[in-house]
Amino acid sequence: MDNNKLKVVILNAKNKDEKAMQKILDKYSNMIKSYSFVNGEIKEELRQDLTEITIKTIKKFRI
Repeated sequence: MDNNKLKVVILNAKNKDEKAMQKILDKYSNMIKSYSFVNGEIKEELRQDLTEITIKTIKKFRI
């Protein structure tokens, strides 16, 4: 996804477009997953927290 397309998706997500929000979460799911590993295993609560933080951050993101 190029920068212009990402900008449009972020704007749509900020305007409560669920599909746009899901696109962003899908794009960054591997990063969220990698930061959810603790002692060699995924901590589901941590993954959920990181997903929620990502959503909140997208909603506050200034473009």
